[in-house]
Amino acid sequence: MLAIPKSLNLTQLKTPIIELSGQNKTRIWLKRDDLTGIELSGNKIRKLDFLLQEAIEKKAQGIITCGGLQSNHCRAVAYAGVKLGLETILFLRGTPEKQPTGNYFLNLLVGATIHYVTHEEYLEIDSIMEKKTQKLAEQGKQFYIIPEGGSNEIGAWGYIKCFYEITEQIEAKNIPIDAIAVSTGSGGTHAGLLLGKLLKNSDIDIISINVCDDAEFFKDRIYGIIKKFEQKYDQNFDINKKNILIYDGFTGRGYGEIGDREVEIIKKFVRREGIVLDPVYTAKAYFGLEQLISQDQLEYKNILFIHTGGIFGIFPLAKQFM
Repeated sequence: MLAIPKSLNLTQLKTPIIELSGQNKTRIWLKRDDLTGIELSGNKIRKLDFLLQEAIEKKAQGIITCGGLQSNHCRAVAYAGVKLGLETILFLRGTPEKQPTGNYFLNLLVGATIHYVTHEEYLEIDSIMEKKTQKLAEQGKQFYIIPEGGSNEIGAWGYIKCFYEITEQIEAKNIPIDAIAVSTGSGGTHAGLLLGKLLKNSDIDIISINVCDDAEFFKDRIYGIIKKFEQKYDQNFDINKKNILIYDGFTGRGYGEIGDREVEIIKKFVRREGIVLDPVYTAKAYFGLEQLISQDQLEYKNILFIHTGGIFGIFPLAKQFM
């Protein structure tokens, strides 16, 4: 089996697996990846363990990444950067808030350099970050670009390693998991889990529920990550886009936007389990999972749902819960 590359191990492992209460025909288990570390909470730091390792190996003096104004990924990058002594530049989609809160406030607090871009500019964000890196290089500064969500063939190792971790946990506890479910917003987490499944030749299905765009968009993106992984690590997997299982139809008002159904699922979940689902990813995905189960669209009897973190994203939306 392909060896796991060297990484920084900033992530607090192994995150626990618990069974949720109030289940009927399908048992749902929860992988608490919101507990990978509070400042570095969620799935982002698993990917950053590998991406930042490469940044250090390449002698980077700083790191550049992008996301929405309340991006959990950008905040994780900023705090990891401080821990590693790397200057951090964030390109955030949106405009400054008069009363900063959530991840945006935490980015200001930690002293990250922030550039604001419009939604139109964000369509060309990879080019914008590349031009910024080139300009810094002309000034003698070496910066490393981390893609949106840390989602590429290197960041995928974070969830390959997580898949290995999950299989060890469920074997040790004799938990009969048929499928692993996760939200998808940039594709890297699903890609990593699927690569882990392929590398271990596991029969556990990987499914995801997209929180923006549509299923075909993410099938293309995830497939692209897998193809680049094959090229970089000299692998050849028997996989096509039909093997990428994504369930569409639960994006609601769009990325980062919530309505009554997301508010209700977050309230219901926290009052039943004592665990907060984030509004951007896990609330939408868990709502979708419940709907798919109730509509008999899933054949699985035991599903592991990954809570990918992002608790700070709920604070800017507090008024919607009052």
